[in-house]
Amino acid sequence: MKNVLLGITIVCFGLCASSGRVPAQSQTSAPKATIGHPNSGPDDNAQHFEGVIVSKNGQLFVLCDDTNNTWYHLDDQQAASKHLGKKVQVIGTLDARTDVIRVQKIEETT
Repeated sequence: MKNVLLGITIVCFGLCASSGRVPAQSQTSAPKATIGHPNSGPDDNAQHFEGVIVSKNGQLFVLCDDTNNTWYHLDDQQAASKHLGKKVQVIGTLDARTDVIRVQKIEETT
């Protein structure tokens, strides 16, 4: 699992670098997210992230948050692929060390 995440991180960093974007720096800035409500689901610490699901190679899908100039890796690639190019709200828990969101739910927004 660590090798997969490392590979995804390397590929995504390359994608971000080639597009002139920089991955989130969790040590210097906090992501814009809200804590979920107590009845929001199985994880009371769920956060809400908004952005667009993007992919350059058609295989690695990330959440692009243009408001905060941040890209988040998503651990549920299958769910993310269904929303390619769409503005979404991702509900999950952010692992700030790796910038990976542990996805609970992805919903399209307008």
